[in-house]
Amino acid sequence: MIVLAEPDPSDMVRAIQRAITMLPKIDPQVMHNRMRELYSWHDVAKRTEIVYDRALKCSDQNLLERLSRYLSCGAWAGKIFCLVMIFNFLLWHLLELWQMKLRRRPMLFFRATAMDWRDVAENTTMQKITIVVILIIFHRKKMLT
Repeated sequence: MIVLAEPDPSDMVRAIQRAITMLPKIDPQVMHNRMRELYSWHDVAKRTEIVYDRALKCSDQNLLERLSRYLSCGAWAGKIFCLVMIFNFLLWHLLELWQMKLRRRPMLFFRATAMDWRDVAENTTMQKITIVVILIIFHRKKMLT
């Protein structure tokens, strides 16, 4: 199933040549049966759940702790990582503020009072959306017949 090689160009060429010569001799059904026994979705789900549980148990680190960790990644790489993290942090907070402003805005299509279908139909944007939906439904029915 696997041909191993040293990380050396000549050894890698030999391993590839060996794999190419082995290829016609391999029965796909036998290979499938071997792989089926090695690989199970149930095991993958178990391992994934373990990874997620471990990630949830990790403590949240504040920005300064993360920056000090990234700074130790190398002379230039650490500084670049820190700049990216600071930019990411500022962008995240800017988007949070923007989202809060959007939540406070009244809805564009709906009023706080009770509405009926005529109120919605008066809105030109809703009319356009309704027409597009009707055209899509009509087109699908036409395609099915």
